[in-house]
Amino acid sequence: MDSIKAPPGNWACKVLSSRIPKTGEPYHEAFELALGAPIEHWGQQYAPSGPVKADVCFEFVNERVLAVVSVRAAFTLPCSRCLRETGVEASGELKYLFSLRPTRDSAAPDGCGAPEEDGDVDVIQVDSFQAELDVTQCVWEALLLSLPEGALCSPDCEGLCPICGKDRNEGDCGCRYDDLDPRLAVLRGLDV
Repeated sequence: MDSIKAPPGNWACKVLSSRIPKTGEPYHEAFELALGAPIEHWGQQYAPSGPVKADVCFEFVNERVLAVVSVRAAFTLPCSRCLRETGVEASGELKYLFSLRPTRDSAAPDGCGAPEEDGDVDVIQVDSFQAELDVTQCVWEALLLSLPEGALCSPDCEGLCPICGKDRNEGDCGCRYDDLDPRLAVLRGLDV
């Protein structure tokens, strides 16, 4: 099965700009998105166990639109130690600020409207607010950044034997670990 490295073509995370209240109240839009193939990221394959659920909260802030993107999804991938298929949950949140103003002019004089200065908001410069705001790429980015680098089938996973490759969770393989590289013999006496 092929893997994907970009949002699937059938993803459409758009909201009508007219639905976002100009008075500053938040507006939520939920998306349930299918992944037809595993995601290739961190050098491994994340096989989806269900749909990606995204919630995006839009809010007008100083004539700009703040979008808080929250994602949740379940995946399976090999355990980092023993290679058994393991389920993992991915969840995360990113903030984006759609702005008509250049970022150098985005700080408000009173200092209360510049969340991008905290370093936790990505500013997306737009020429105009179209009839729709497309946050598909934002949802994809939030999903990728929420993926764990690896997974363990259990915290006490024994992993694979480095000599014979047997899964040590299934029992002792009988391999001897006494044959230490003589260059590392001095480390045997260390008390850690």
